[in-house]
Amino acid sequence: MQAMPERWTPETYNDFLAELKQEADEAYRLFNEKLLASELPTLGLRLPFLRKTAKAIAKGDPNGFLAVCGKTYHEERLLYGLVAAELPYADFLPHSDKMAKFLVENWAICDTFCSSLKKVLSHKADKAHYFRYISVYLSSLNPWTVRVWLIVMLHHYLTPTTINTVLTRTLAVDSDFYYVRMAQAWLMAEAWVKFPEETKKAVLAANLDPWVFRKFVQKARESRRVSDEDKEYLKSLLS
Repeated sequence: MQAMPERWTPETYNDFLAELKQEADEAYRLFNEKLLASELPTLGLRLPFLRKTAKAIAKGDPNGFLAVCGKTYHEERLLYGLVAAELPYADFLPHSDKMAKFLVENWAICDTFCSSLKKVLSHKADKAHYFRYISVYLSSLNPWTVRVWLIVMLHHYLTPTTINTVLTRTLAVDSDFYYVRMAQAWLMAEAWVKFPEETKKAVLAANLDPWVFRKFVQKARESRRVSDEDKEYLKSLLS
């Protein structure tokens, strides 16, 4: 791609979008659409290319880009989240809300955004603040907002200081939405890997939905990081 514009306007953004379309891979687009189960049209751009593009945008006028960034295409929403994650923490917060409440429409946008926050949460105080800040996402009526909380916890807050709170809140989630339930199971499986005793205690004390419980056991037993002994114990819980 050509160099990023010094200043983003609707016109320069349209030129940029036209360039993105030139980079598209039709075979990948068709493959990706089958995986996403999304209502959004896709261009067919691979994630490494989008990450590289987001970093190039962030070196110039990221706030200008975010002001004009479209939301029609799957990749536009991915880029919005990736560029937002390059901002200073205080500037990032309103964009986190926009992603969680409005722009996350499928599991890939959710998980890519949530897994890309290491830099913006690199300062201990900011990371602690964000843990408190996004707790409101759990009470949202939008199930994608709830999944954002779960996947952020999975990637950034399975730590000694937050594990018990994360487990308590995760086990309290009650949703019929498939992608929330899968995120619950995935988070708990990852928690078992890192904190097996704490997770065991929390799970046994909870009245967990049977489907979510089975998926949690399945994912934990599929992990190479769970001991054979623990896998047998988890299997016994299904009998």
